[in-house]
Amino acid sequence: MSPVRNRYEWMIALRFLVRGRGQTLLIVLGIAVGVAVQFFLSALISGLQTSLIERTVGAAPHLLVLPAERRARTGPGPAGSPPRDTGRLLHDEWTEIHSWSQYVLDLRRDPRVLRAAPVANGQGFIERGGAVVAVTVKGLTAPDGLDTYRIRARTVAGTPELTSDSVLLGRNIARRLTLEVGDKLTLRNDRGGRLFLRVGAIYDLGSAAGNDLVVAALDRVRSFFAMQGVSAVEVQVSDVFAADRVARDYGRQYERVRLQPWQENNRELLAGLRSQSVSSVTIQFFVIVSISLAIASVLGIAAVQKQRQLGILKAIGTTDRSASRIFVIQGLLLGSVGSLLGLALGLLLGYGFVAGTGAAFGLELSVHTLLTPIVLALVAAVVASTLPARRARRLSPIEVIRNG
Repeated sequence: MSPVRNRYEWMIALRFLVRGRGQTLLIVLGIAVGVAVQFFLSALISGLQTSLIERTVGAAPHLLVLPAERRARTGPGPAGSPPRDTGRLLHDEWTEIHSWSQYVLDLRRDPRVLRAAPVANGQGFIERGGAVVAVTVKGLTAPDGLDTYRIRARTVAGTPELTSDSVLLGRNIARRLTLEVGDKLTLRNDRGGRLFLRVGAIYDLGSAAGNDLVVAALDRVRSFFAMQGVSAVEVQVSDVFAADRVARDYGRQYERVRLQPWQENNRELLAGLRSQSVSSVTIQFFVIVSISLAIASVLGIAAVQKQRQLGILKAIGTTDRSASRIFVIQGLLLGSVGSLLGLALGLLLGYGFVAGTGAAFGLELSVHTLLTPIVLALVAAVVASTLPARRARRLSPIEVIRNG
């Protein structure tokens, strides 16, 4: 297409839109409302899903490597192949993971994995001033173990360091026993063993289960509970929804342990998130259909109204392709102006909703949520404009002039 013809088609398309400014305004407002609804739903639901995921598994492991609770096969596997981790992992992982260091090394090499750390779990009792409180003791490593639960970021008092003579307490335990940083306590296990420790830090994970934990150094906990291995290897991945795929990949390699992604214990949450996504996509689909029908109808009416002008243009040399391209350009202009106006309206609507309702979550502003409504509106506008464009292409100037 030559630059002169290009400018000519844009000039005619723009003049048609300006002359029919009432119709143009209505269709632009229709596109704007559609884009605003799309953006509002997409950003709001994405923000809600992000908030739910953050509250449930954000400060927790996404994948657990657990003991298989059965002896590994010593004979050949299917088709005569031996277990795939034989040779590297020399111990049967029955109730503890003895070869945890190899699993940690393997997982840390995976680019999908953010952190992998061993953990030792046990049940104990804290004795203080004649009171005895049952607690869950968790042995972690620094920095990966602490960062998995975001203990360092959520410490409210003291310094979160894992030393041999200190523990980190959840806020609930500290309040129940009136403990502060630097206070002494006695930790006892079910075999009568005792540890005399001091409070190194107090943290607040924002959940009752997290704030009832007693965190200590991994080796200290293993020794205290006479563990030869570790209870599990806790893994966080960069994409929380990919945890099940990572588990399947490593499940094919490791036959002595079982891998449990967070999705297994949160099926109802996943079902709710999928329902939200499906409902959002369904609403957006019908919004796009509505936009397309509106544009097609308005431009179709315009094509009928402009038959005389189009006939004259064709009579003086305008080609069929140029005549049809005029309506495609109109659709592109309508979609561009309407989508940008709709994005601004959607932002205003979204922030007004969050501020007005006091929602505990915000809008998810990303390239996807910002560009998807605009791209869909532009595609819908261009596709819808092809119907009147075909009508303009088939228009015969002789028939138009003959019929007046």
